Amino acid sequence: MWHFQAHDLVFLIPMALVGVIAMGSIPVTARFLRISCRTMGALIGALVAVLVLEALPLLI
Repeated sequence: MWHFQAHDLVFLIPMALVGVIAMGSIPVTARFLRISCRTMGALIGALVAVLVLEALPLLI
């Protein structure tokens, strides 16, 4: 069950940016690979944020 609220975006957006920065730092020469790495980083960062936001109430 998803329990998203507006203030959850305060956590989702920075995690997606961290994913973009982390995956964007992988040295590749092709432009397509660089864009693909950044896109995958954003998706992975957002997925980790969702997992943390959903698991946080279980820890409290």
